[in-house]
Amino acid sequence: MKPHNHLFLSMLCILLLAGCSNGQRADDRFFENYFDYCGFAYEGRSVMVDLGEDHPLEDADLLMILDHCEKHEIRIPFYVNDDRSRTWILQRTAEGLHLSHDHRYEDGTPYDQNLYGGYTDGEGTVLKQFFPADERTIEERPARAINVWSKEFDRENERYYYRLYLEGELRYEAEFDLSNPIPIDDERI
Repeated sequence: MKPHNHLFLSMLCILLLAGCSNGQRADDRFFENYFDYCGFAYEGRSVMVDLGEDHPLEDADLLMILDHCEKHEIRIPFYVNDDRSRTWILQRTAEGLHLSHDHRYEDGTPYDQNLYGGYTDGEGTVLKQFFPADERTIEERPARAINVWSKEFDRENERYYYRLYLEGELRYEAEFDLSNPIPIDDERI
């Protein structure tokens, strides 16, 4: 082999190793983004709602709270006006990153068919992940087989997005302002 071929192969190996980023999957690196925002709440708004007339997310004041951030699980209470029944749960698992939606009544009891969600699909990036409905979700509520949820960090514009797609079509989008963190002890929380 000619000397310049060795140099080319050496450079190629270095580039490939650098791109692996210590062997971490993109969904693991996506999960780690949350740690930069933990300990605060963030205001948001519904940017797009196509879920039927007079949907409660239409023109709602939104608030997400990142007060429970652990190595393998992040719980994000998500308020819609005065309704505090929702929590997003992201968990690192052997199968990949999992998103669950936890809905509870005021007394703390869970809704029927609670904790629906899905695992990352392997197509996401460090800043954006997709969560198609998992087997449990589809088994409990077959109509959710068409659901894909998405979460995205837009670091350049300091925004965070939560989206719902039905049959590949965007039907809901919430946008949160990461540039104005609200302390957890604020009276709004």
